[in-house]
Amino acid sequence: MSAMGAAISSVTTFLSVALCDGSSRKLIAGWWYFILFISIIQIFIAMYTMSSRGGTEAFISLWSSIVLLLLCVGGTVIMRKFQSSVAVGFFMGSVVAASQMYMLVFLILFGYIEDRLINNLSVDGERLNGFVCLVQSILLASFATILASHRSEILDQKISDDDDIAYEAPSLNANEA
Repeated sequence: MSAMGAAISSVTTFLSVALCDGSSRKLIAGWWYFILFISIIQIFIAMYTMSSRGGTEAFISLWSSIVLLLLCVGGTVIMRKFQSSVAVGFFMGSVVAASQMYMLVFLILFGYIEDRLINNLSVDGERLNGFVCLVQSILLASFATILASHRSEILDQKISDDDDIAYEAPSLNANEA
């Protein structure tokens, strides 16, 4: 297990050196911005699917777009403001779950392609949507891997000077105030 972790760490370090001048924070931010860009494309594809396809396909596209939008907003807030270990861990779990969801959507869409071909219907929308879902799944999974291997560099390392100040509970007696 440690050999795999070392291999992942060395690959992500190589990527940060090759793409971002050695900064893993820049690598993570750039990867996240690319995911946001693909997310915008995914939302537009979902709008097209909702207007041109029926029932199940429209629901799948709408639901995956809502999940993606929530992940993008929540992830951006966590990466910019709330960089605690709990928040980053919750975010990593959400990214892994979204990655698996998009892999399943990819497989479902390619099942729809077979059904639509049997019925002599157009499949261009499903192919595009399926390809974007596969790319999104790979990007999210690789982002979670990069984030997991460099999470210590993301977490706030702020050391408070007030650590040795003891907490005093407020008095319940009104006369002492």
